Amino acid sequence: MKPGKYARWGAALLQFVKFGIVGVSNTAISYGIEMLCYYVLFMNVPWSESVRILATSVLAFVVSVTNSYYWNNRYVFGSGTKKTVRQHLTAYLKTVACYGVTGLLLAPAIKVYVTALGVPYWLSSLGALVVTIPLNFILNKFWAFRKSGGSKE
Repeated sequence: MKPGKYARWGAALLQFVKFGIVGVSNTAISYGIEMLCYYVLFMNVPWSESVRILATSVLAFVVSVTNSYYWNNRYVFGSGTKKTVRQHLTAYLKTVACYGVTGLLLAPAIKVYVTALGVPYWLSSLGALVVTIPLNFILNKFWAFRKSGGSKE
C-alpha cells in the first residue's frame, strides 16, 4: 500500500471517531430530553401514558437529530464552505431520514428479532448498535453530507 492510502484510512477512522463522539452526545441529549419531558414537562398533562411516551420520544428524536446535524455538519463532515438554506434543509432532511431508518425502524426490528431468539434485551440492544452505528455513519457520509456535484464535503 502507498503511504497515501494509510493517510486516507487514518482520516476515515478519525472521522468515524468524531461521528461516535457526536453520537454519544446525541444519546445523552436524547435521554435528558426524554427524562425532562416525561417526568417534568408532560407529567401533569392529561394524556394517556402511550401518548405521553410518544410525544416524549418524538421531541427527543427531533432535538437529538438536530444536534446531530449541527455537529456532523460543522465537526465531522463539514468542508468549511458556506451552504445555502436549501442545501442545509436538504442535508438536514437526509439526516432525519438516516436516523429514522436506523434508529426508528432497523434498531427496533433487530431487537425484536434477536430477543425472539432468546437473547436478553440488553444484549440485543448492543447488537443493534453494532449494526446501526456503522450504517448510520455510511449513510451520513455518502448520502446526507454529500455535495450535489457528487463529491463528499
